[in-house]
Amino acid sequence: MLLITMKRTPLYIALTAATLFASCTKQLDQFPSTSLPDDEAIESVASLHRAVNGAYSPLVLRYGYGGDVALYPDAKGGDVRVVNPGYQQTTDAHHFTTRRNSAFSEGAYRQFAFVIGRVNNVLKYAPAVLKGLQAGSTDEQKAKDDIAQLYALRALAHLELARLYCYIPTSGVNTTAQYSGVPLNLVSDDTPRTFQRSTLKETYEQIFADFLKALEGNALSTAKTSGSGHINSWTVKALLSRAYLYYGDYQKAYDYAEDVIANSPYALYSREEYPKVWNTQGASESLFEVLTTDKSNAGLNSLGSYTNPSGYAEYAVSDDFLAWLRANRSDDIRFTAAISERQGGDGTNKAYYTLKYPGLQGSTAPIAVNNYKVIRLSEVYLIAAEALLKGATSSTGKTAVSYYNTLRKNRISGYTPASSVTLQDLLDERRVELFCEGHRLYDLVRNKINVKSSYIANPNKEYDYLNPALITELPQREKNLSPELVLEAAK
Repeated sequence: MLLITMKRTPLYIALTAATLFASCTKQLDQFPSTSLPDDEAIESVASLHRAVNGAYSPLVLRYGYGGDVALYPDAKGGDVRVVNPGYQQTTDAHHFTTRRNSAFSEGAYRQFAFVIGRVNNVLKYAPAVLKGLQAGSTDEQKAKDDIAQLYALRALAHLELARLYCYIPTSGVNTTAQYSGVPLNLVSDDTPRTFQRSTLKETYEQIFADFLKALEGNALSTAKTSGSGHINSWTVKALLSRAYLYYGDYQKAYDYAEDVIANSPYALYSREEYPKVWNTQGASESLFEVLTTDKSNAGLNSLGSYTNPSGYAEYAVSDDFLAWLRANRSDDIRFTAAISERQGGDGTNKAYYTLKYPGLQGSTAPIAVNNYKVIRLSEVYLIAAEALLKGATSSTGKTAVSYYNTLRKNRISGYTPASSVTLQDLLDERRVELFCEGHRLYDLVRNKINVKSSYIANPNKEYDYLNPALITELPQREKNLSPELVLEAAK
């Protein structure tokens, strides 16, 4: 009988499920019902599927995509402000102090390393399940799909760690510099090990390899219905387009983006739909979202609480961004109907907030139950446009401005198509389209643009795009386990 056991993984703090959730008293103390108990045998297609669901489960937590990590790039990107400073739940991110001893550094690393550790455990035993299945059977296809999801999930987790704990390749750093990447975790075994950072090139090569492994043999589903809470083929292609954009391979970024745009069953939200989709699971643009429920969520350390005047109220629209929106987007549905002035029930915390996290339909705890959209089709349109602007070519003659216009006509009343587009235009579009979805900091840094924020403690309120404060150090606790570990990424 094959059992999942929680072995020590690279830079993974071996906590039980109960300990993970007890780390924040405001979090609910349950994994999703689909998560896998550590001692459950993987000996059938059904138990393999439960194990795969269990690998997804840490993503819903506070330091997964359920709260802090999803909003971290907005906190450091300058477009949000803290209205109620009393709770200080996300101070590390807002004040650029995500250093080795910060709660954010430890929490974020723990969650995504936990995902990787679970993936590796399941991959160790999955081949034995697959071996016993009839070739060409439905069960074989299900098992192959689940295994492919595991490779994609490991790639996503490593990509998130790279965005948090490393410089972005296109920011002008040396991608082959020693210690510039993240420690890579690809195996599950009982051997005690110490770990070290890879290079940034090695990190991204592994991310690409895992995503491409997931696409082998067309094992992943291409159906939209499978792509909301689980990764499907279109999810992987969309995430590959993002990863290649970050890496500076603009032709591959474009090719994968265009494949999704041209051939997938996903569709852009219309102007009429845009204000109504945020409480709906699996809306037309959602290529992959992290599913939350009344029993499985990040509690008050969630997306809804952080962006709500009745919650922690730590992610309101900054004064500078609000002024920019008023001056430039008065006829844009993303401003007029997706951002509004609100206040708490007692009249406190009055400010402008995003309306993207209103609570899922039917939830009894709406402030905590919001599915984070890991990637949406609108981002893919903007990736395609940016890749073309930066040198990619389209075999069908499409241009950057064509993607730009298609998106904007679904967002702006009485839109007059543009005849040309600049990088600044695209960054402005990403700024408003992806507000409070975890992109602003990375968009600035990867394009070598300095970061401005009222929380930066210098007279100019500005950091150079390669300032170490813009990335997070690996946690000190991991150095205690691996004494030679370099905590600050090289560049």
